[in-house]
Amino acid sequence: MFVACHLFLGLILGLAIAGRLGDRRLIGFCALGAVLPDLIDKPVGHILLAGTLNSGRIFGHGLLFLALLLMAGIVLYRRQESFALLAVAAGALSHQVIDAMWAMPVTWYFPLLGPYEPYEYTGYFGGAILAEVSSLSEWVFLAASAGIALAACRGFGPGISRLAAALVRVSVPLLGILALASLLAWAAGGPESVLMAGAGPEDYLLLAAVAAVGVVGAIRHQDLLDAE
Repeated sequence: MFVACHLFLGLILGLAIAGRLGDRRLIGFCALGAVLPDLIDKPVGHILLAGTLNSGRIFGHGLLFLALLLMAGIVLYRRQESFALLAVAAGALSHQVIDAMWAMPVTWYFPLLGPYEPYEYTGYFGGAILAEVSSLSEWVFLAASAGIALAACRGFGPGISRLAAALVRVSVPLLGILALASLLAWAAGGPESVLMAGAGPEDYLLLAAVAAVGVVGAIRHQDLLDAE
């Protein structure tokens, strides 16, 4: 999945956690965790290790990374009663789930099944940026993410609060349409479409799931999104 999709799911998961624990700051920590695997692996794999691995799914996309985040989160909670790192771990888990990392067992279970597998990409970052900006789903997720982030932060004044509320209101029906369109694309066998560049049947199914979760999450946690 692309960046805005990961960010959006992290924000929705953060809304659920914040609503449960009564700490709006956890929304940001969860969103950070949702993009953290790519922030670590893409530069390392496609720049530092371009001549060997050239893969953007390495350490940050494995269960070992999640285990370390979880252990650090437990230690932080016991010492300072802070859920910050546990929220980061939850976001990182959401990233791995919608990347379907179980389909890459060598990476997901590393180092249990041996070393990482090398890949070959030419001009990865240019291609990735083009794929993202040409995917309609990314623009929907980006608008929804902006609305949730602004509404969750608050304190920016009434103008920003109204903008955040408007973005959320507009994005909810768009997410519903995206979920339906993705399901139809999946049912059709996953042909190439404007919804998501290079998507296959499984990608469309995951895309529909993220959009549907977003609709439910935004509606259920409207109290955290309402402008003050």
